[in-house]
Amino acid sequence: MVQFSTLVIVSLLVAFYGGTFLISLRIGKKQENADGYMTAGNKLGFGVSAASMTATWIWASSMYASATSGYTYGISGPIHYGLWGALMILFIYPFGQRIRKVAPKAHTLAEVMYARHGRSSQLMLAGSNIVGSLISLMSNFLAGGLLIALLSPFNFIQGVFIVALGVLLYTLWSGFRASVLTDFVQLIGMLGAVAVLVPFIFFAAGFPAAFESGAGNLTAEQGNFFSSVAFFEQGAPYIAAVLAYAIGNQTIAQRLFAVREDLIKPTFITATVGYGATVIGVGMLGVLALYLGIEPMDGDVNNLIPQMAASYLPGILLAV
Repeated sequence: MVQFSTLVIVSLLVAFYGGTFLISLRIGKKQENADGYMTAGNKLGFGVSAASMTATWIWASSMYASATSGYTYGISGPIHYGLWGALMILFIYPFGQRIRKVAPKAHTLAEVMYARHGRSSQLMLAGSNIVGSLISLMSNFLAGGLLIALLSPFNFIQGVFIVALGVLLYTLWSGFRASVLTDFVQLIGMLGAVAVLVPFIFFAAGFPAAFESGAGNLTAEQGNFFSSVAFFEQGAPYIAAVLAYAIGNQTIAQRLFAVREDLIKPTFITATVGYGATVIGVGMLGVLALYLGIEPMDGDVNNLIPQMAASYLPGILLAV
C-alpha cells in the first residue's frame, strides 16, 4: 500500500491550503459588512452557488458512510444513501423560496425563526445548529486526520490539527466568499475522483471479472438490488434523518440566502444531481471491496476509501 513521505504530504497540504488561502486573499475586502461576510451580499451566481451547495452537502460522512453502506448492503447500499440524500436537497427548494420571500435579507435560519415565532424558537434553533455544526466539524476533522495518518508518517492528532488550522485560515480571512469559492475547487476535485479515480480503481482491481469471481462473497440480500434489508436498515432511517436535518441545516440555508433569488431553482436541481452522482459513485468503492473480499484495515470500515485508493492507485493519482 502506497504511503507518502513527510516532504510529499507537507507539499500537498501546503499546495491545497495555500491555494485556498490565496483565493481568499484575492477576494477579501478591507471594508467588509455583515451581509458580505455572511451571505456574499445575496448575489451569488449559478455556477458557484450550485457547486458550493453540492460540496457542502457532501461532507466527510457522505463519502465514508456511502462506501460503508456499499460494503454492508451491496450495490443497493450507496444508492439508498446517495439517492435519498440528493432528494433532500431538492426537497428544501420550495421551502427555500418561501423563506427568501419572508426574510430576503436574513443571514441565518434562526433570524427567520425569530421573525416568525419569537425569541424562544430562535434560541432553540440556534442551539440545535451549534450542536449540529460541532458534530459536522468533528466528523470532517476526524476523517481528514484519519486520511493523513493512513497515507503519511503524521499521526492522527497531527492530521486533525492540520485540517482544522487550514480551514480556519481561509475562512477567517474572507468569510462566506472564501467558503463558497473553496467549495467550488473542492467539488472539481470530488467530481474528478468520481470520473477518473473511481473507474481507475475499478479497472485496476480487475473489473468486470472481479464482480463475477467475487459474487460468492455476497449474501443473498447483498446481491439483491431491491434488498428490503438495505431499505429498512439504510434507506428508511436515512430518509427520516436527512429530511429533518436538511430543513434546519444552517450551512445549506446560508447558501440559500447567498444565491440570487431568481437562481434558487436551477441551483438546487443541479446540486441534487451533483450530490447523487458523486456520493453514489464513491460508495461503489465499498461495493467493490465487498466483491473482492477485502477486510477493512484494523476492522474499521471508515478505512475503506483510503485503503482502496492506497492499494490500487499509483502515487501521482493518489496525490490527486
